[in-house]
Amino acid sequence: MNPGGNKRKPPLDPASVLGPTVGGHGPVAIVRDLARELLQQGRITLDEAGRIDGALRDHDWPTVRTYVDLGLARRPVAKAAPDNGAATTPAPGAGPTASAPSREPPAEDQVLIAGLLRMVMRLCDALPKLVLNDRSFVERFAPIRALLTARLTPERLGEAEARIAAVIDQQIEMQRDLEDARSSLKDMLTMVVDRLGSIGNTTARFQQRISGYQEELGGQPDVLVVARVVGGLLADTKLVSEEIEKSQQDLADARRKVESYELRVRSLEHELAQTARMVQNDPLTHALNRRGLEEVFRIEVSRSSRYRVPLTVVMIDLDDFKSINDSLGHAAGDRALVHFVTTAQACLRSTELIARTGGEEFVVVFPATGAADCVDAIRRLQRELERSGFQYEGQSRVMTFSGGAAAWREGESLAQILRRADTAMYEAKNGGKDRVVIAG
Repeated sequence: MNPGGNKRKPPLDPASVLGPTVGGHGPVAIVRDLARELLQQGRITLDEAGRIDGALRDHDWPTVRTYVDLGLARRPVAKAAPDNGAATTPAPGAGPTASAPSREPPAEDQVLIAGLLRMVMRLCDALPKLVLNDRSFVERFAPIRALLTARLTPERLGEAEARIAAVIDQQIEMQRDLEDARSSLKDMLTMVVDRLGSIGNTTARFQQRISGYQEELGGQPDVLVVARVVGGLLADTKLVSEEIEKSQQDLADARRKVESYELRVRSLEHELAQTARMVQNDPLTHALNRRGLEEVFRIEVSRSSRYRVPLTVVMIDLDDFKSINDSLGHAAGDRALVHFVTTAQACLRSTELIARTGGEEFVVVFPATGAADCVDAIRRLQRELERSGFQYEGQSRVMTFSGGAAAWREGESLAQILRRADTAMYEAKNGGKDRVVIAG
C-alpha cells in the first residue's frame, strides 16, 4: 500500500522506446533512427531516450535537439559484464554508465559526430516550418534514410546532408512562393470588389443629386435656378464619367494582375505535382522506387482485370553483389547497380518497367505477358548482362542475377505476388544462381 497515493512511474521498456515509426520515411524517422543508435551505443540513458521519443511525438523540436546534442557530445560506452552478474542501472539524469569509458574516438568518427550534429540541428530548426503530412515531401527522405542506415562514411554523411538541405530548402521556397502568390491573388480580388463597391456608391450619389435637381425644376424655376441646375448637372455628370473611366482602367489593370497571379499559382502547383512524380524514382539508378512500383502495379492490375490479359512480376537479386562492394568499394557497387538498370532498360520493351526495391533487389513488371514469355525475356537480359560485363577503373567483373517469376492471380495484392516471386527467386539462388524459376 502507498498511503500517500503517489504511484511510482513504471520503468521504461527498451523495446517500446524509439520504436519504428509506422509508415515513416521522413525527417522525423531519420532523427528517430539516430536517437535509437545513440541509445544502443550508451550515449543516452533510457530515460533520455524516452524524453526524445515523447518530444518527437509532440513535435517538440527544441527538446529533441537538446537531448540528441547531449548524446552526440558523449563518448560511446563499452558495456562490461558485472562481476556478480547483476545489472547496473544509472541514476535518472546521470547520463550513461561510465564504468568502461572508451578511448578518444578516431578522427573519422569525430567528423561523423560533427556531421550528424549539423544534420540534427538543421532538421530540428526546419521541421516547425514544414508540412509534415505532405506525402511527396516525406517520401523524398526515404532514399536519404536508406543512405544513413548503410555503413556510414564521411562521404555518405556529406551526401545525406546535401540531400536534406536541398529537400528542405526547395520545400520551404515552394511553400513560400505558393503562399505569396495566393495572398497576392486574394489582395487583388479584394481590390476589385472594393472598386466595384465604389462605383456603386458614386452612381448612388449621382442619382441623389439628379433627384434634387428634379425637385428644383418641378416648380416655377427662374433663369438663375435653371442655370445653376444645368451647371451642377454638367459638373456631376463629368465627375461620374471620370470616376467610371478611372474604375474601368483600374479594373482592367487588376484583371491583368489577377490573370498573372493565377498563372503563377498554376505554375507552382504544377511544380509541386512534378516533385510528387519525382519521388517515384530511385535517385541512384533512376528506376522506379517502391512507391512507383505500387502505382504501376495498381494500373496494370486494373488493365489486366478489364481486358482479361496476363500480368507477370519478376523478382531479381544480383548474385554475389557483396563481392563487388568488398573488392572494388561502394562507389563501384553504385556504378554496378546503374549498369544493371541501364542494361535492363535497353533489353526490355518500353512497357516493361523495372523498379529497385532494395540494395541489389529489383522487380520487373511484364504487362500482358505470361510467365513463360517473361522468363524468355529475363534470360535474354541475363545473356546480355554477362556479355557486356561490368568495367570499373580498369577492372572487369561478370554480373549475374537470379530471378523468380510469378503470374498475377485475381484479387492478389502486390505484397502477395512479391512474396511468391521472392520464394521462387531464392529457389533459383539455392539451385546454383544465374537462373529463373517460375512460382507455383
